[in-house]
Amino acid sequence: MVSVMVISTGCAGAQASGSETSTDKTIKIGTSFPMTGTVAADGKYIVNAINFAVDQCNAAGGIKGRKVEVVSEDDASDPTAAAAIANKFAENKDILAVVTSYNSSCALAQVPVYKEAGLPAISPVSTSPDLTGASDYFFRTCASDAYVGKLGADYCADLGWKKIALLYEQDDYGLGISDKFGAEAASLGLEIAYTGTFVYGQTKDFSTILTSIKEAGVDGIFVCGLVTETALLANQADTLGVGDVPICGADGLYSPALISEGGKAVEGVYTLGAFTPDNTDAVVQDFVKSYTAKFGEQPSNWAALAYDATNVVLEAMKTCDTLDRESIKNAIAAISYTGVTGLNKFVKGDVEKKYLEFVVKDGKFVIFTK
Repeated sequence: MVSVMVISTGCAGAQASGSETSTDKTIKIGTSFPMTGTVAADGKYIVNAINFAVDQCNAAGGIKGRKVEVVSEDDASDPTAAAAIANKFAENKDILAVVTSYNSSCALAQVPVYKEAGLPAISPVSTSPDLTGASDYFFRTCASDAYVGKLGADYCADLGWKKIALLYEQDDYGLGISDKFGAEAASLGLEIAYTGTFVYGQTKDFSTILTSIKEAGVDGIFVCGLVTETALLANQADTLGVGDVPICGADGLYSPALISEGGKAVEGVYTLGAFTPDNTDAVVQDFVKSYTAKFGEQPSNWAALAYDATNVVLEAMKTCDTLDRESIKNAIAAISYTGVTGLNKFVKGDVEKKYLEFVVKDGKFVIFTK
């Protein structure tokens, strides 16, 4: 079992070892994230963090004397495009690992391709329970929706809600969270008084849903969705007289984009996340300071998870006698890596991390306290 601690210089101290010798040939890592479309802002944060980790690694000497290169593709949150990108990466034998997929639907389209090609892939964001154990070649530094859905119901109970409106987007992400939320809510004695659905990237008008929520007389709304639709929901709630009904959501809402898109309407929104830049741990603060100096803003939850995912791959590579896809996959499977979002140790490709409870206050995410 490999145990490593992330430091602000990424993979500092990487040296040639085993049968591998120093060479001018770069090590290529593929990335597939939405750089266009409704979640392009989050895609930018993720790819910035991946490149940041790789730049730190290269500045420290690379992997076994070799530089690392990121090959980036835009999947535009489209599973068809994601599958095409996966095939492109699989056929390129120079690509030894992939950091990939914001949307679970895109990951589910890619994983079979990577499995067949024997190409290790790791996601900082794709959370569908269907990805658990889907392939020996797939890993993730984010928690499964099954875990987050349970935590979401626990959070609503912490808030004192008894009667809840449950909204979910009609895709793998929304369904994965809502199923486990519903089961945990039932075990806690919470009533789901209204259930509504919406379509990611398409639903713009929430008036019918909000009218039904108003009629149901709920204590709060739990959203299994992402930032754009939740920002629309919050703004329209104000105009329909439902603005006093609080909103809570899963980790898909824990992004600066929620605040930039939602404005004052998302004040008081509750959410979950794996990372806070306010963590006083020296490792986290080294990352926050260096990232902020580079990009002029603090790292987001997704950026931190992507930074950890990339460093898992880089640190795994350091332990390989021979740098090939199979060796890297085996090294990732064996790793126990403490990063800026906590411990990354994989069981069926999954991690279970301690998640934090947040609330938007004065235009910022702050840790929720009763």
